[in-house]
Amino acid sequence: MIKLVETKQQLKKFIQFSSKHYQNDPHYIPPIFYILGKELKSLIFKKKTYKAILAYQDDQIVGRILFTYDMSKHKHEKVCYFSMFEAIDDLNVSKSLFDYIYQDMKNNHVTFLEGTFTPYDPDTRRGILIEGFDSDPSLFTSYNKTYYQTHFEQLGFNKVFDTLLLDGGGINKKNEALLKKLSEYTIASQHIKVEYLNIKKIDHEIDDIYQILNEANNEIIYQEPPTKAMLFQTFKQLKSFINPYFVTIAREIETNRPIGFALILPDYNQLIKKAKGHIFLFPFMKKKSIDQALGKLQYIIPKYQDKGIITSMYYMQIVQLRKHGITSIEMGTMMEDNYKSFHHFSRFGGELKKTYRIYGKDITK
Repeated sequence: MIKLVETKQQLKKFIQFSSKHYQNDPHYIPPIFYILGKELKSLIFKKKTYKAILAYQDDQIVGRILFTYDMSKHKHEKVCYFSMFEAIDDLNVSKSLFDYIYQDMKNNHVTFLEGTFTPYDPDTRRGILIEGFDSDPSLFTSYNKTYYQTHFEQLGFNKVFDTLLLDGGGINKKNEALLKKLSEYTIASQHIKVEYLNIKKIDHEIDDIYQILNEANNEIIYQEPPTKAMLFQTFKQLKSFINPYFVTIAREIETNRPIGFALILPDYNQLIKKAKGHIFLFPFMKKKSIDQALGKLQYIIPKYQDKGIITSMYYMQIVQLRKHGITSIEMGTMMEDNYKSFHHFSRFGGELKKTYRIYGKDITK
């Protein structure tokens, strides 16, 4: 039986199902319950842009899924996107969840379903994990049961594309020395400067980041680049998590024109796992216990792509990461055809760590 989430109590059960579902899995890391609850209450009950459903067997919750509708930039039509899919290893449960969505899609005259993906944040939790189950998920990446791939394929879903998580190589003196040489050459030859984020001039910094996003060729294939208002809101939400020395902005020396920026975040999942999803325990936990970071964002405007700018930005960040006791870095999730990034990080010992898959299905076929 499928039930639409219509009350706060049902939403609480929707959120908490994952902890029960993964209770014996050593690599599961819970969400930050307070933040997720607040986010979903707004999307489901206030804005009414998302729907959440629960699957029941004998009065027990055995599955869940969240879905919404949005315009697809690559399909040029409205698409149904799903996320937060979880289900026991029973194909009938997964089928019942999607059958409900298929009917809703028909009512809304939408024919294509895609996920798992979160449209309001295109860099987060994109794809079902299909390779790399032997380690904890890093911040903003997904984790799921090994049988999910089988369920999707048996239900007629096809691969749309894969996203890949790269191990960026170890943060050590050898790599730092190589990065320093490359960085010095790039700065001198391209006549640029690289600076850390200036919190005291955050309005100006966000203006520059906004300009970079709008000029850069990037991976945001589902929606337009964020507005300035969205950037300010994101900064406000993540302010306590962002170390300004882990954010770098590159500019032309002569004109001060912004040409690139990179954001690295400590892998707070290491703390979230210890806190079991309760953010209120964070003030009592030592951030220095984090030894891994995640390269969350990197953007270069077209004129300066393939000029080594990213090397200069990451060099300055890595100097700071070592000072904070961070010894390894993962390079977020990137599209499988991003060969330039693969080549760049392989030079420093980076290698493929995890593979995620975005699935799609045309319900008219």
